[in-house]
Amino acid sequence: MPQTARKLETVDGTEVTVEPIRRLSDGESRIDIESEDGRKWRLDVTRAGEFEVVASWNVAGELADVERPDWVENIVARLQRA
Repeated sequence: MPQTARKLETVDGTEVTVEPIRRLSDGESRIDIESEDGRKWRLDVTRAGEFEVVASWNVAGELADVERPDWVENIVARLQRA
């Protein structure tokens, strides 16, 4: 996992910012992925690349149950290879 925020382009052309938050005690990483439209997802990612959405925010920046786009899996897989 990268240690600094970086911009990536998704398979559908959406630009996202990926920001590492912290390492968790069990070897997982906590990251934020923010879409260019302002939606954001906080993920806990295992060393094997499995992930769980632990929080999400809507375009107004409010904590909300925001549906996870299909491209999130691709972004996590790319980060695992980095």
